[in-house]
Amino acid sequence: MLQPLDLSTVLLLHKMSFFVAALCFLYVRSQSRESVGLGFLAIGFFLVGVTSALVSMSKVFVDYQNTLALMGNFAGLVGYSIFWIGVCRISTQQRRRREWLILVLPVVSTGMLLVTGLCENSVARTTVFQSVAAVLLLASASTIFKDRLIEPLPVRKPLAATMAFTAFLSALVVGGVLFPDVTFVAPRNAFFVSIVCHFAIAVFVLGLVTGRAEEGLRRLADLDVLTGVPNRRSFSSRLPALMRQGDVIVMIDIDHFKRINDGFGHLAGDEVLIRVAQELSARIRPNDSFARFGGEEFILFLPATGESDAFTLVDSVRQLVGSIKHIIDDQKVAATLSMGLAVCEEKNCTPHALIKMADTALYASKASGRDRLTVYRAKDFEKDSSLSDHVRNAG
Repeated sequence: MLQPLDLSTVLLLHKMSFFVAALCFLYVRSQSRESVGLGFLAIGFFLVGVTSALVSMSKVFVDYQNTLALMGNFAGLVGYSIFWIGVCRISTQQRRRREWLILVLPVVSTGMLLVTGLCENSVARTTVFQSVAAVLLLASASTIFKDRLIEPLPVRKPLAATMAFTAFLSALVVGGVLFPDVTFVAPRNAFFVSIVCHFAIAVFVLGLVTGRAEEGLRRLADLDVLTGVPNRRSFSSRLPALMRQGDVIVMIDIDHFKRINDGFGHLAGDEVLIRVAQELSARIRPNDSFARFGGEEFILFLPATGESDAFTLVDSVRQLVGSIKHIIDDQKVAATLSMGLAVCEEKNCTPHALIKMADTALYASKASGRDRLTVYRAKDFEKDSSLSDHVRNAG
């Protein structure tokens, strides 16, 4: 038969769990200084750990028992408030001054204990402390869970669940203190389980920071280093295995780009390339996919658009971007665009085939004088076989 848990041992372990978790937060912060809020999580848990230390001291220094216990209560409430600030910051990676208003809560709670004279009542102090802790832990869980819509990292759900469960344990402590004869879980048992929760919170916070860093690296791997737009690998991974009828691929090439490089230097060419990439990226629709395909070439995927709508959209973008004057060495230089557009006219067609068609149409635009958009139509290219002979390998 299991022996009942010793309250003094449980409280000691409970206190130490806060300090150990605080050290974990500080360690993670030292390894990832870009994560906002880890320092506040550490300070918050450290102050809550101080609460247990001051309560223990109050049993030794009997003459200052109520003062030390009240000081511990206040430190703990401030700790949970700062912990909530840390959770908000690590969840959104943003700093908001209005978050500091939460510190009104420990001041008001402690003031009520003083004004009502309940500061000398251990039951009242514990009830207020654990109630506020439950509210702030539940608010922290809600923040982590709600922000999953902005940053859908898998670790958010278990972190939020652990915080919510820790809040539930604090509520059980309140019930056990107020109604010791009817409670289902003794406060000491709730304290014991919360020890595991504190370590779990530290582990899941580590997972959040690590997951965010890995996601950042994945995003960087999907971007073209020079232009900042998605790269070819990223674009290919977003294409469906089979194109559907009405899907459109557009190949885009900056006309006479080599002349810009030769005449003004590669740095000037890079500036033009970056500007064109940004202008193109800014003018596509949210559901479209755009990437730098290689060199001065770009590629655009317009799902379920059709030839007519795609032509209108893409040609207007071509004219707009081509009309921009780039200032190079006090000279105005226009970077016009040649484009090739291919539409999936079958029920299904492969991305590779559609890219080759768009590439063929792009070559036709160049052969016809550049600065234009050509739509791939099989019958036209069958009549002029010389165009098909010049199709480049689109990969």
